[in-house]
Amino acid sequence: MSLFVVEYTYNPETSSRRDDHRGDHRGWIAEMIRRKVVRSTGPLADGTGAFIIADGPDEETITRLFQQDPFVQAKLVENMRVSEWHPVMGEFSE
Repeated sequence: MSLFVVEYTYNPETSSRRDDHRGDHRGWIAEMIRRKVVRSTGPLADGTGAFIIADGPDEETITRLFQQDPFVQAKLVENMRVSEWHPVMGEFSE
């Protein structure tokens, strides 16, 4: 398995709609944590997006999986970027 960074960018105009879907989004994320796909996640402090560290076999699989996130399904993520990540120091390095 490899680590991936999933970056979400939000449109400020969708803030109230994100509030409406936040419970479903967090439930989906909680299930991904339970399945050990998501290792860590959280919103950016300025509210413009989110940063997720995910574990998976390849970029295509992670991209397909995150397209199932209720935020993505509701078109509340303006841009999603998935990048393989090779940490060399710290908690996530091997």
